[in-house]
Amino acid sequence: MKKMILAAALAAGSLAVNAQSQSEKYASTMTELSVNFQTQFEGSLIPLVNKMERVATAETKEWLPQYWVAYGLINESYRITNNDEKDVLLDKAETFIKKAEAISPKNPEIEILKAHFSSARLSVDPMNRWQKYGALYETALNVAGSLAPENPRIDYLKATNLFYTPEAFGGSKEKAKVLFDSSLKKFAAFKPANSYSPNWGKAESEYFLSQYK
Repeated sequence: MKKMILAAALAAGSLAVNAQSQSEKYASTMTELSVNFQTQFEGSLIPLVNKMERVATAETKEWLPQYWVAYGLINESYRITNNDEKDVLLDKAETFIKKAEAISPKNPEIEILKAHFSSARLSVDPMNRWQKYGALYETALNVAGSLAPENPRIDYLKATNLFYTPEAFGGSKEKAKVLFDSSLKKFAAFKPANSYSPNWGKAESEYFLSQYK
């Protein structure tokens, strides 16, 4: 009996060590990839997307791998010029956004990502898409604002929208500057949930503000 108890205890201990090791490996991989997503401003993001997609396939109960795949695809769509290829990337991004939302509903970061996605969709064909995706953009940011009003990415996305929209259609670089400033103030107080949670937008806001000098 003692041998059986000892064997069971050793097995439980081994499982706990393995689980901890897997958890640490997951956190390490996620941290490395998410940091790269947020700091690589040149070159293709597809190699990172492919790596994160493998994590997402293995970790089907985690929303963040799904989130980062979508984030990478959205940003990659801005780096290529062919509109059909942009939409292929965004079709795939939408699939991963839905997966992330199914795992973690009413998540402000996912709502912000949905706004980022809608902006990318709209940019492919602004004249024909503004009505649908403009509304989806506004709705997503309004929901995010109701869930997490101090999230700095809300003001960042609003600012970029104003910055690039012609004044005849409601854009304003001066109004954008106010929101970029607001975003940076919120970043000063913002604490991501962990080392691989979304924290993008600060460097981008600083870049846009440098354009005013």
